[in-house]
Amino acid sequence: QMGYGGGGGMRPFLFGAAGGAALGGGAVYAYLRRRDESPVSKPATMDRADAHPAMRLGWPTGTEDVLRVRSGFVASFDARTRNPRWVLEVINPRTMSGPGNRRRSEFVEDAETPERFRAKLADYRGTGYDRGHLAAAAGHKDSQRAMDETFELINISPQVGDGFNRDYWARLERFTRELSGRSGGDVLVATGPLFLPTLARGAGKKRARELEASTAAADAGGGALTTVPAEDVSRPTTRWRMDYNLLGEAPELVGVPTHFFKVILATSPDTKAVAAAAFVLPNAPIPADTPLEKFAVPLERLEAASGLSFFRNGALGGARRGEFEREEADFLGRRASIASGDGDKDETAKVGKRLARTTHVCKVTHCVLPRDEYAKGGSKHGSQKRLT
Repeated sequence: QMGYGGGGGMRPFLFGAAGGAALGGGAVYAYLRRRDESPVSKPATMDRADAHPAMRLGWPTGTEDVLRVRSGFVASFDARTRNPRWVLEVINPRTMSGPGNRRRSEFVEDAETPERFRAKLADYRGTGYDRGHLAAAAGHKDSQRAMDETFELINISPQVGDGFNRDYWARLERFTRELSGRSGGDVLVATGPLFLPTLARGAGKKRARELEASTAAADAGGGALTTVPAEDVSRPTTRWRMDYNLLGEAPELVGVPTHFFKVILATSPDTKAVAAAAFVLPNAPIPADTPLEKFAVPLERLEAASGLSFFRNGALGGARRGEFEREEADFLGRRASIASGDGDKDETAKVGKRLARTTHVCKVTHCVLPRDEYAKGGSKHGSQKRLT
């Protein structure tokens, strides 16, 4: 058996939080560009925190600091939204081939998460949402165990089916698997949900209704933590609001992400060359002809919105981070100039020939997704330039 066995109490190397409602494509990019990065400070060690008098009788705990270690991926779970916080997988030719068969796999709840915090199979029934994989099953065929583990709800988020999970998202998953063949090395993929804000319509012009705790369920013995609108009570309005659907029964609700991110890191066999990219896609039907590069966002802006740092402690740390950000800015700048009509489309066809030690994925592949039929197992796209 290759890979790692189940469960674990390791401290995570990524930390984060996310929030919001539906934005798409360019709007996401614009929102992310507005974000100001907070200064980074070193958190207190647990030893120092333990010594504080406020901690001597115990303290609030959550699920974020417990990582789920599986054969092909590692996951952090967010009990508040009952979604994975992030899933980090490794894909290579070995993981993509083998006896694993998804027809023998079944969706299961995460037994390691306390029942009151976990997502449940019943939460999805009759909702119209798919149980969407964050680490795709097709990338983990090296054993039946590895395949089965991708069906645990620790790796699942609610996704729109037609036009997204079964279509555009599936093509993006296939795209990441193809990168392994092009790079010749491992492909690391960090995937997670986002809850992004949207501009409030009429903000500042109309009164908002204040929400107060509902006592109906408590009177009935249920104790549900919900809210009800109160008439003619105003509260200060803001430009931004949160708006996303919820599955299940209060208070144990599963949040439906407004967006999903994928951060891709493709390596050469000797890891001397890497190509990376960050993408943010709306959890909504996406027209099949939409270019993937439309959803490319600055990695630093995604970090600000998600509260996560990506590969800063590894392949994109130190001087390499600066190299990548320069390559990323060059690509995104070209994309913006072409969109405005000032750039030359022929220039984007040339960038794949100029490979740096650290570069943007779209400079190597042009971010061309597999055709629809290929994402479902059909013929393969033409070969792309290899990362060297």
